[in-house]
Amino acid sequence: MRCTSVRPAELGSTELARWRELAAATPGPRNPFLAPEYALAVGEVRPAARVLVAEDAGQLVGFLAVEVDGRIARPIGSGLSDCEGWTLAAGVDLPVGQALRAAGLTGWDFETLLDEQVPDGAYRLRRERSPVVAMPDGYEPYLEQVRGRSKKWLASMFRKQRKMEREVGEIRFEFASGDEAALRSLMRWKSGQYAQLDEWDRFADPGIVALVSGLMRSSAPACSGALSVLWAGDVPVAAHAGIHSDSVLSWWFPAYDPEYGKYSPGILVLLHLLEGAAAHGIGLVDLGRGQHDYKDATKTGELTVVTGSVDAPVAASLPRRAKRLARAGVHAARRLRS
Repeated sequence: MRCTSVRPAELGSTELARWRELAAATPGPRNPFLAPEYALAVGEVRPAARVLVAEDAGQLVGFLAVEVDGRIARPIGSGLSDCEGWTLAAGVDLPVGQALRAAGLTGWDFETLLDEQVPDGAYRLRRERSPVVAMPDGYEPYLEQVRGRSKKWLASMFRKQRKMEREVGEIRFEFASGDEAALRSLMRWKSGQYAQLDEWDRFADPGIVALVSGLMRSSAPACSGALSVLWAGDVPVAAHAGIHSDSVLSWWFPAYDPEYGKYSPGILVLLHLLEGAAAHGIGLVDLGRGQHDYKDATKTGELTVVTGSVDAPVAASLPRRAKRLARAGVHAARRLRS
């Protein structure tokens, strides 16, 4: 097994074609965060972006997009991505620790790894629920499912929509808009939300602004951008910037104009987005980690994503592992005493 680390822009046409081939052969829905196009986009704004390329017996068998901090791999698009993991050839049982060592790395800290990909020897594991909306039969059957368990909630949302239509203007929704002003409005609303919650403002970072703006122009089948906008008359009241493949859409950056908050435009844009996704043949919307009432009301199921670490079998990884395990033991002891 051979594994090398390269910048996304250094991938040649052969590597990119093989990555796409492996992704297309992967059973089940294909998350756009795992697409080579996402790694390429992040690589344009983050110099630490790398792709680990695994090779066995002369065949390319796996790809993992990461960002490197010294000799530690961290998630590609750290702080932004809702899914990470290897894209592997069928039947490949990749020894992750050895792959890290071959790539010159001492460890990998993951944050949103699918449960089935957790490597042997991983530690500090924490599993979280990530709600999803599955619509295998389309939007209307899904809506009936939601109505069956949350009838009053759903009815109240549609009442607010009718009220907004009467008081503000006719409701209109664009699944994939090219309106640059609407994108700027979304970023401004989202920055206001981050400030209100005392959270890191992603859109104060010019690199993230460039990344999201660039991805909204992407039309790659495995990673297309979609700026979805909910209008009331000529007024954009809510929007969502997301990426999608032909089977999965990621609920990424939703925001709304607080002036119209009484109409719940943030939830309305989600309902319209689900309808738009289904109309485009997208059967799964990943709502991402985090527990919110609106996610509980709209979800149909959950994925399990895992945060943790794995080390390469090299002496340089031992101090890191010992320090982290000792720290975990101290935290556990404090919890027992409290």
